[in-house]
Amino acid sequence: MFKIIGIFLASIFLLSVLFSVVSQFIFHLPYGWNIEATNSMYPLLKPGDLIFILPLIGKPYPHEIVAYKPPFLNFYVVHEVINVTKNGYITKGINNPTPDPWIVKPSWIKGFVPEIFGHPIVIPYVGYLITQIRGTLGYIVAFILLFAIYGISEIYDRNQIVIKPRRRNRMEIVDPKSMALVFLVLSFTAFMILFSPHIIYTTLMWNSVQHAPFISKQFSNNLGAVPPNSMVPITLSFNYHPFLLKLPLIILYSSSLKLQHYSLMNVTFLLYTSSPGLHSETISIEILPEFLPAIILYFLFSINPILPLVVESIEVSIVISIIVYVIMRKLT
Repeated sequence: MFKIIGIFLASIFLLSVLFSVVSQFIFHLPYGWNIEATNSMYPLLKPGDLIFILPLIGKPYPHEIVAYKPPFLNFYVVHEVINVTKNGYITKGINNPTPDPWIVKPSWIKGFVPEIFGHPIVIPYVGYLITQIRGTLGYIVAFILLFAIYGISEIYDRNQIVIKPRRRNRMEIVDPKSMALVFLVLSFTAFMILFSPHIIYTTLMWNSVQHAPFISKQFSNNLGAVPPNSMVPITLSFNYHPFLLKLPLIILYSSSLKLQHYSLMNVTFLLYTSSPGLHSETISIEILPEFLPAIILYFLFSINPILPLVVESIEVSIVISIIVYVIMRKLT
């Protein structure tokens, strides 16, 4: 009974971690597990705590802990709602002497911290460990360890591994389907994590101003002042591991952009700045291995920017799980 409960809880935790990775790396939303980095909510939330954030449905109420992101900040703030006004919400870190210096608009609020009997859902001190393995490689290693432990425990609990004493270095696996399933989930997750940092879905803002200098811009949400009615170059860095750069890559992008050129580490687009004034436009960019024909990837991209990554992740994970299944069958 306790083993079943333990496996169930471990499965829920692994799913919550996968939910966190997808929401934060692909959709740039704060949902899932997050690391508390400051003392502003002490002692309720301590630095190094791993806190869980869920999407907020409806309006927040006073004393609820919300996660919001103003357009002038590049990170989410997790503070308590202390008052409601006709223009928005007043928030404050419970350890801060004064409220936040702005009125939080409803559109800024993306999630809330669920509580059980008045206590938020947190895992103490785990955030310190995660900060040591941050980065794509660190997350992949962590996932491999988690799923390896999970898979091995499943196999041992069901007595699926039998070592034959008369044959050296030989394992008989009674149910290779379980091992293939573990690798299916593991490879799908690893592929999603590996390539999700280069899926961009954001709103570009710029100000077309007469006599603004015509210079190449680094990719960011706010491009600043640019000359009007011009094609301004915008450079985006790959930041891929050298091994990944050896794969055939495809660059998918919105029709409002024009691909100028790309190298091993950078890709440059041209953006039409339009008439004088403030402008904004939602754009999508995706850099993936070309494991499917380009026409299929562009079709999926036109439906939803996340679809090419999901479909390729499924393709790769199925191939790997089939290989594992065949190998395990041979060892039986």
